[in-house]
Amino acid sequence: MSRFLALLSCAFLLLPVTAQDRSVHEVRAKIDQMFDGMRAGDSTAVRDVFAPGARLVSSGNRPDGTPVMQASDIDGFVTAVGSPQDRAWNEKIWNVEIDVQDNLASAWMEYAFFLDEDFSHCGVNHFQFARNSEGAWKAIALADTRAREACDLDPVDLATSEVETALRHYLRGHATGDGSHHEMVFNPVASLYWMRDGELNTRSSEAYIAGASGSPADNESDRFRYVDWVDVSGDAAVGRIVLDYPGAYIVDYMSLLKIDGRWQIVNKIFSVEN
Repeated sequence: MSRFLALLSCAFLLLPVTAQDRSVHEVRAKIDQMFDGMRAGDSTAVRDVFAPGARLVSSGNRPDGTPVMQASDIDGFVTAVGSPQDRAWNEKIWNVEIDVQDNLASAWMEYAFFLDEDFSHCGVNHFQFARNSEGAWKAIALADTRAREACDLDPVDLATSEVETALRHYLRGHATGDGSHHEMVFNPVASLYWMRDGELNTRSSEAYIAGASGSPADNESDRFRYVDWVDVSGDAAVGRIVLDYPGAYIVDYMSLLKIDGRWQIVNKIFSVEN
């Protein structure tokens, strides 16, 4: 509870993102795109994360402790993602640390890889990114370590990753105007609350989803949105989402519960600054 209150009090002090902050969130979005693409078996989304000629490197140890490294290009990995799989490649990440210097970025994170929800292995990922001439971040290298034992997985870390994944469906609903993304994450009984001219307003999630535009906004390229933070306790979680749009700065606070094994939004409150 104390952690949540500290996060909440800090959140009200935050201003729209700076250029440096935006770069960090853009890099994080590319990382999430790769893992969401893996989960969905979407090779096109995964390939879009990487620059031509990007390399994959896996580091480990032989049984006698001798270090061993395997390197390959990205094509084989992308092809494997798009091949039919009996179970989803479900990689959960946490403790993501991103450092941006000019047009280069580096990202470290811990991970656990699951087939659906069956644990396979764990380790650390290290991405290197460069910004291309079009201003887009592209991964130029991805390295990882892998272990099948000595994986001390914290349930809170895993749940935090799951909540972030659920909230990205909400973000995709905004980006595409496709209400089915919101339908995936909102519980049918969820409601939305906000203040306007000193009066409390409310709307059902059903009405909210039905009002989806069906297509991206005309100024979608100028809109910026991200999951700011998530706090999890057992089967309950809260998350803060920022929607930084031309003429509007919107902050959403989501309450989520894990229902039938799936994280769902049960309540949303938000504020709008014009």
